[in-house]
Amino acid sequence: MTAERSTPDQKALFSIELLTIAQVAEWARVSTKTIYRWIESGKIPVVKFGDRTYRIPAKAVIEQLRQAGYESIIGSSRQE
Repeated sequence: MTAERSTPDQKALFSIELLTIAQVAEWARVSTKTIYRWIESGKIPVVKFGDRTYRIPAKAVIEQLRQAGYESIIGSSRQE
């Protein structure tokens, strides 16, 4: 079996940190229902796997905080 080389697209894909609904809700100190409402309203994007599995890109959460004026929480981290 030969080792396959990762393409730049694959490397970018595997570098994306995905959070569960529960992780985002716990961090934001809101209910999971609130997170689902944010998703439905388009406030944060979601990656859907199958019918019931959702993941939220961590960068989307950071960007939402930045837009809401919480720059001091996220510090100097920048989106790529």
